[in-house]
Amino acid sequence: MIIENAVRQNIYEQILKITNRRLEQAIPSSEGAYSHLSLGRAMNLLFFLRGEWGSIGDFMTTHQALRALVGDDLMWAEPQKSVPAPAELVQ
Repeated sequence: MIIENAVRQNIYEQILKITNRRLEQAIPSSEGAYSHLSLGRAMNLLFFLRGEWGSIGDFMTTHQALRALVGDDLMWAEPQKSVPAPAELVQ
């Protein structure tokens, strides 16, 4: 379970970076302006700015895939609060 959480956290961080980078490309001179947004909010904003019909994919499909990959807790967590608590070791 610890490995699964580490993989999930890594996927979350990489997708969040990519989403923030795409938002910065959509709005010039906005570097760092989205670092406080959750992945879900950043993705919603990206689809709002770029559209849905063929430009970056289908919103619902993307949203469902992200929720399946990172889970609801990371999908809507604010980035600084996104690190899950360490698992207790059973001896």
